[in-house]
Amino acid sequence: MRISTRRFFRPRLTTFVLLAAAVVLFVSIQGPLETLVSQRNMWLKLEQALRPEVSLKCLDPEWKGSVQDTLCMKRFDFLPNYKNPCWIDWTGQLQRLRCLPYFHLLGVDKSGTTDLHSRIAQHPHILYNNGGIGKETYFWCWLKYGQWMTRASTPKTFFNYLRAFDKPTAHIANTTDSRGFHYLITGDGTPMDFWDFRAWPLIPQNKGLKELYSDYVFLGYGLSPEKFRIDVPRALDMMEKCLKINTTRQCVFSNDTYVNLPMRLHIGMYSVFMKEWLAVFPRDRFYILRTEDYQANMKEHLRRIYKFLDVEPLSDKSLDEIVNKTRRHVTQRKVNLTDMYPDTRELLTKFYSPYNRELAKILEDPGYLWTS
Repeated sequence: MRISTRRFFRPRLTTFVLLAAAVVLFVSIQGPLETLVSQRNMWLKLEQALRPEVSLKCLDPEWKGSVQDTLCMKRFDFLPNYKNPCWIDWTGQLQRLRCLPYFHLLGVDKSGTTDLHSRIAQHPHILYNNGGIGKETYFWCWLKYGQWMTRASTPKTFFNYLRAFDKPTAHIANTTDSRGFHYLITGDGTPMDFWDFRAWPLIPQNKGLKELYSDYVFLGYGLSPEKFRIDVPRALDMMEKCLKINTTRQCVFSNDTYVNLPMRLHIGMYSVFMKEWLAVFPRDRFYILRTEDYQANMKEHLRRIYKFLDVEPLSDKSLDEIVNKTRRHVTQRKVNLTDMYPDTRELLTKFYSPYNRELAKILEDPGYLWTS
């Protein structure tokens, strides 16, 4: 992921929260990792927020390609009296406050990212953005590269991305504490940013079973365990044939895979995507938890997430009110969904097992084996 950034600007340290679940960054027998990325209020070179071996280079300064190289942009001077990364954008004699997200919640579709984000945003210091359902911008995964799901579109610029934060920026600007410090923050909660890398070459956590099934039904591939039972072997056969003649990255990041598979089988291969993120950002930038652990003790995990984001702690009463809110964005198809057949589950378990073992090794946590 290219993070737009001339010299050193003062970015906050980028951090992530991964939730592993049946396909969210919650990890359970059902979902993928869900990542919350946060940029802390610290002064440092951009390079200090990344792994030491990562090189930041502007490759297309004249913008000759179809996609804007954001690393060629002048880096912003973030304002020291703002917790959220914000700066003054000058156009002639006019000035305007612009803000980037302070954190990023990543995940896999149909894994509970909307509900998690809605609970996080109940904190009085955390604002929704003005993207889809108050959290999704679709920029880094699709719009920047001229993609919309499986269709082509016109590539969008970085300033198109900034528009998704116009509403929270106004609130951030108008709210201060007694010292004049702007303490409000906002985030980006686009799930696809974790796993959809198809267009990156254009630039010069859970077992995944349940979430795969839910995603399959939600996107209209099929509406029954019978149809799923037919399509799983087809998808596995197509993926295994691809892996025999290509690298895993080539198969997983291929647009052909995205378009032709009868289900999005590849998004449950969490370790493949996690390695890409950890090749750029240090491990301590991530907060990772399994979905089932989050669901079993939502209050404690929300408390830890707020601490990770460095926002004011909430009282037990406030946390209880957040936990007791009705679950947001429950898909009716998912409510009516009957379980997949045992033989289908066995096929998928066998396919995902090597990737779960790799994920458990990467994260040094056997819980991500999803053996129970």
